[in-house]
Formats: sequence, structure tokens, C-alpha cells
Amino acid sequence: MKAVDKFIQRILGISKPWFIEKTEDKLDSKEIHIYLNYKPKSKFKCISCGKRCTTFDSSWRIWRDLDIHTYKTYIHARIPRIKCCNKTTIIPPWARENSHFTQLMEDNILKIAKMTTITKESEYIKEHDTRLWRVIIYYVDKARNNADFSNITKIGMDETSKRGHRYITNFINLDTRKVIYCTEGKDHTTVDRFIEDFKAHGGIPEDVTDTTCDMSKAFKKGIKENFPNAIITIDKFHVIQLINDAIDDVRKIEVIDNPLLKKLNIYG
Repeated sequence: MKAVDKFIQRILGISKPWFIEKTEDKLDSKEIHIYLNYKPKSKFKCISCGKRCTTFDSSWRIWRDLDIHTYKTYIHARIPRIKCCNKTTIIPPWARENSHFTQLMEDNILKIAKMTTITKESEYIKEHDTRLWRVIIYYVDKARNNADFSNITKIGMDETSKRGHRYITNFINLDTRKVIYCTEGKDHTTVDRFIEDFKAHGGIPEDVTDTTCDMSKAFKKGIKENFPNAIITIDKFHVIQLINDAIDDVRKIEVIDNPLLKKLNIYG
């Protein structure tokens, strides 16, 4: 094995029975392709019972890996099938089942997604945004399935919109400042939907002591119906906005008689 292949095998974490069969450099398209294979008569562990079995069939698959320098890197591998509990396709150690990316690449996708939009990330790593969304949705769903809301006692809620009147409502754990639920709309039914999810993850509505929201009657109605022991605090940013709007309305009236108010910056 060439020294460069040994180095690549080491950084990729490839171990027996897998080995690098060959590498190809496509300089014109700035791509590196790494081909993995396994030795004849190799045994693989059944994903159901753990028994090690010999293979009877195989097929080639490809995954996008972390770039090497500025070159898009792909791993090709011959994936075996074994006869054990059922005819089983082996899941390779470098990727999860049914993914187009290696685990390292998925980790990188998640890190970048925290810092920018998926559209920009798609352009940056040169992958279709649909594939990126599949990765993000998979791990978000996985994390939410394991979420525990049993200790949450302070909840904030607020709606937002983009491009017209398409609203979503976010629910936040005020202690950790993390979003714990999102749903379409901004009426009291958004709180009804949240409470179902809240209880499904161990949340106890009676233990919630504090909530924050804007002055929406819908939110107040939803809170009173679902959180009987919660105090409602109006979000200070909405109060400040109302005060500023009221001051601006007065300024517009008085500017007729007092031109000095015309360019007054009421927001400091």
C-alpha cells in the first residue's frame, strides 16, 4: 500500500476488513475518489443479532466525504450482504444507513447550518439543498425524540412571519433560551398543539409558573386554558414598540406647529 493511501486510510478511520483499493484524482473537476474494498472470505457482523457471517453478494455505493483541501472527496465502497437472521446489507462504520454522506461530512453540514442559511451552505459546499435538509431533519427529529421537557417551568412564545402573512409561532425554554417547538399560525390553537408535544416529552403543564408573550388575546387564551398556574408577562420589546409608535404618532401631529420635531430621532 502506498504511503498516501495509508495516510488517507488512517484519517478516514478505515479498519479491517476494509482497505483502500485505489484512489483517483480528477483534477479537471477538482475531485478525489477513494475506492474501498474488503478481502475475500471476510466476515461481517449481523446488524440484528451480532453474529459474524460471510458474504454472499455485494454492491457498490458512494458517499460524499469532507473535502481534501479544495477538492470534493468521494468514498466508493463495495458493500456486502450476508445471510443470517435475514438477508442483511451491512451498514459501513463511516456512514449511517441510507445517507449520501459520511458521518464526518454530516457533522460538518450540521455545524455550518448553525451559522448560515441552507441556501448559502448549499452554494458553499456545492450540494443540493434537498440533501442538506434531509440530514438536518434527520438529526433534529432524532434530538427531539430524545428531548425531556419534565423540568421546564418557564416558557416564552412569539410569532414571526416572512413574505406576507405566513406566520409561525416559536416556543422557547426561557431558562436555556432554546427553541423547543415551532408550529404554523399565531392563534390560540398554536398553544394547543404545543401542549400536546410538551406533554409527549414529559412536560407537566401544572408545573409551568411563568410565560411570556406579546399582547395577543389568542396567546393569552391559550395560556389560560393550558397552563393554569402560569403568570403571564408581556414581552418588553412589544411594550417598547407600542410606546415608540405612540410617541411617533404624537410627533407627527405636533410637527405641524413645531418643525424642530420633523427630524427628531425618537429611538435614541
